Amino acid sequence: MKREYRVRKHSEFDRIIKNGKKVRSPHFALYALPCAENEEHGFVGVAVSKANGGAVQRVRAKRQVRAMIGTSGILQARIYLIVVIRPSYQEGAFHENEVELLEDLRKIKDTTLE
Repeated sequence: MKREYRVRKHSEFDRIIKNGKKVRSPHFALYALPCAENEEHGFVGVAVSKANGGAVQRVRAKRQVRAMIGTSGILQARIYLIVVIRPSYQEGAFHENEVELLEDLRKIKDTTLE
């Protein structure tokens, strides 16, 4: 996933989380808002708390989630998306986490674009 597709500002994270639709699952919490009409693609932000482990574990989890999102095609949906990784996330169970995240992405896309 390219850097230009990321949500980086704290104020943007807050706006999307406060006003967006949400989907929760055991390992993720997703928040989404539709993009403006002039946006060509979607934007994604990934958040992980210190409860998930040290810096190395948190960065690895964020990289894994970005890789999952990059292959999902959600960026063409033109939505602002925030993925919060919960402390129950297991780095070693990549495939199981990917299946769960892709299902959550499908749900959030359906509810946001209605």
